Amino acid sequence: MMTSPIAGIDPHQDTYTIGVVDTNGVELAHAVFGASAAGYLAGVEMLTAHGVELVGIEGSAGWGAHAAIAYVAAGFDCREVPPQRTAAQRRARRLDKTDHVDAIAAARALLAEPTLGPVQALEVYDPLVAKIEAVLEHRRMLVSTRTLVLHHVQDQITKLPIEIRDQLTASGKIEGRLRRLEDIDTSIVSTAAGEYRLSWLIPLVDQDRAARRQIRELERDIDQLLDEHGTTLRDEPGIGPIAAATLLTEVGDPFRFARESKFARWCGTGAVALSSGEGTGLPVKHRLDFGGNRRINSTLYIASVTQHRDLDEARTFIDRKVAEGKTRREARRAHKRHLANRVIRRMWKDESRRREPAHVIAA
Repeated sequence: MMTSPIAGIDPHQDTYTIGVVDTNGVELAHAVFGASAAGYLAGVEMLTAHGVELVGIEGSAGWGAHAAIAYVAAGFDCREVPPQRTAAQRRARRLDKTDHVDAIAAARALLAEPTLGPVQALEVYDPLVAKIEAVLEHRRMLVSTRTLVLHHVQDQITKLPIEIRDQLTASGKIEGRLRRLEDIDTSIVSTAAGEYRLSWLIPLVDQDRAARRQIRELERDIDQLLDEHGTTLRDEPGIGPIAAATLLTEVGDPFRFARESKFARWCGTGAVALSSGEGTGLPVKHRLDFGGNRRINSTLYIASVTQHRDLDEARTFIDRKVAEGKTRREARRAHKRHLANRVIRRMWKDESRRREPAHVIAA
C-alpha cells in the first residue's frame, strides 16, 4: 500500500507541469517548470520536498523523454501514463483540459493503477536500442521523402509531351520509368512546358539513386546494430531487420508486459470481449480491437502473410481455424495473435540473456 504522495507530469516542448496528489487523490501542489536542465533540477527539488517516490509521465517517448531521463537519474520510480488514462480521469470529474489538470490527472491515473509499465524513453532503458531508433527514424524519413518525390514524378511524367511519353514504358515501377529518361531522345520535345519538366526530372534520376544507396547503407547499419544487440527476432520467419528494429524500439523494455495478453492488447492483436449474460463463464462474443500500436500490428500482419505463404505450419494453423468456423480474415487475426505470443516470448528470453552477469554467460 502506498504511503507517500504521487506526482504526475504533463510535458510539452518548452515547459512541463508537475502535479502532486496524496494517497487519496487530493491535490497537494502543482507547478510549471522550463524543459531545461535548470527546470528539471527545480522539479526534482520540488518532488523531494514533498516526499514523492512514484512519478507518472505522459508521453515519455516523446516530449517527456528528457523529463523521464532526468527523474530516473534522480532516483524516482517513473512510470508511463497513457494519454487515455489521464483523459479518463478528466472525464470522470468533468474537468477542463489544461496542463495543470492533465498533470494532476496523470498522478491520479497512476494512483489508480500503480502497476503501469516503466517510462518508454529508450535512453533510460538501453542506449543501444535508442541508437537503433535514431537510425531507423533516419531511414524512415528518407523512405517517406523518396516515396513522396516518386509520386510527384509519376504525375509529372503523365504530363510530358506525347513524343516523350511514347518512348517510355506505360507500366512498371515509377523509378524504372524515371531512369528511362536517361536513355531516350529528349531533343524532340515540342512544348516549352515539356522542356521545363524534363530539365528537372532528369536530374532526379541521380538523386533517386543516391537516396536508394543511403537507405541501403542505413539498413546495413541497422543489421549490424541488431547483431550487437543479440536479438533473435530475425530468426522468426517474416521478421527482417527493419521489422526487428521496429519491434525493439516500439516495445522498449519487454518486461513492462507481464503477460502475453497484455502485449497483445497493447499492439491491438487481442480480441476485445463484447458479451453479456455469460454469468461466471467466459465471454461468448468478441470484436476486433481497433486500438493498439498500429506500427507493430502492421509488422505482425506482414509476418503472418509471409509465414502463410512460405511455412506449412502457418498454413495448417490458418486452415484449422477456418475449419473451426472462422472466416479467412478471423483466421488471419488468430494467427497474428499467435505471432504476438511468439514475439514477446522471444523478447523476454533475449532480455533475460542480456541481463545475465558476464560470468554466468561465460560459464
